[in-house]
Amino acid sequence: MTEKATLVVTATPNSAEMASVQEYLKGVMPLLMGAGGVLVKRQKVSDVINGNPCGMVLIMDFGSADAIRELFASDAYTGLIPTRDKGFSEMNILITGDM
Repeated sequence: MTEKATLVVTATPNSAEMASVQEYLKGVMPLLMGAGGVLVKRQKVSDVINGNPCGMVLIMDFGSADAIRELFASDAYTGLIPTRDKGFSEMNILITGDM
């Protein structure tokens, strides 16, 4: 039985490269949805109580952790990595599951 998984992404945009941020988001969202992702939340961070600040958070549910891994290993996604790295000073891509 395949266990559902949740993708959590925290990202800090590079304010000098907002065109790259927009290009990355425009390219990655269809890939996420095409891999079966269901958007739960996409929000900007308004305050940090503890830890490293980031600018945005994305939470999506998927049918399995393997679906997430396959997406990020795909040629379509790896083609976006240079744009991602230019547009964001930091990005954490996490696969999570129920406790």
